[in-house]
Amino acid sequence: MKSAEKAERGQALAEFALFSVLAVLMVFGLLAWIPAHRARTAATAAAYACAQAISQAADPAGAEQAGYAVAQQTLDGDWSGTLGAEYRVVVYPPPAPGQAGSCAVSYRPPLLFNGLLGLSTDWAEEWFVSRAETHKASW
Repeated sequence: MKSAEKAERGQALAEFALFSVLAVLMVFGLLAWIPAHRARTAATAAAYACAQAISQAADPAGAEQAGYAVAQQTLDGDWSGTLGAEYRVVVYPPPAPGQAGSCAVSYRPPLLFNGLLGLSTDWAEEWFVSRAETHKASW
């Protein structure tokens, strides 16, 4: 009778050890996703803000500067919490007043535990096309 109880305790201990290892791996995996999602959210917000800025600019030359400045302010904001993420902002101003331009924000988030996970460190991109505001004047 005692040997059966010892075997059950041994099996329970082995199952608990296996479950513990799997739970720790799952927690580390979830923690590794957080910087990637925060960097993508910041890049999306910056690209959208840039597109809004260039759609409201009066001249194409000023649109490029305004769009870049707004995108950088968005990325540098304290809300993003993306320490270690790298960003590149490219502004394509409208070729003429009343036409659309676009903004692209490329990002590369820091990868936690990359030595263990072996994830890709490629650049990703978020972009938006601006809508010209001059159509409102023609009404």
